Amino acid sequence: MSPRPLAFTDEQFLAAAAAAIADVGPARLTLAEVAGRVGAAPATLVKRFGSKHGLLVALAAHGAASIEASIGRPADDRPALDQLVERIAGLGAGILHSEMAHHVAFLQLDVADEELRRHAAAFARQLTVGVRRYLTAAHRRGELSCPDLTRLARAVVTTYNGVMITWALDGAGTLPHRLTDEVDFLLTPYRTG
Repeated sequence: MSPRPLAFTDEQFLAAAAAAIADVGPARLTLAEVAGRVGAAPATLVKRFGSKHGLLVALAAHGAASIEASIGRPADDRPALDQLVERIAGLGAGILHSEMAHHVAFLQLDVADEELRRHAAAFARQLTVGVRRYLTAAHRRGELSCPDLTRLARAVVTTYNGVMITWALDGAGTLPHRLTDEVDFLLTPYRTG
């Protein structure tokens, strides 16, 4: 009796693709590189995603679909603004400066490729919705005084993106610390008490 073939999940392939992009960048990414990281044949990736572009689109779609879980929802037992700052900082956790150029290269693909751009835009919208949830909770709890929570949510997301690019250029400190510092600075004038 021959051994049963291994079943690989999309999540395994997408995690391997994300790790490979961090290591080698999207331009040097190959299906063989991704397949090798999970012990599959490149043909398995072709069958599942069609091409390298199909894999990148699936990765972008996964990022857009999973950002809501990453940003989460405010808990009742702690200040919502503190939780928001922690969540935004957590989005940068584990990213090394040596990998950041590869993330920026993927951003260039997001901007240039219509299909990838659609998923990047969905990621940004979902992130903004998640941020607004924290701001709304903070406003209801009396932690925050701001006449336009939607605009403040967009400003938080803009700050997040700006810190990512600035940190890619200067590499000063850790990314989570930089995100904490800048988002907290943005929110400070709106905090009450």
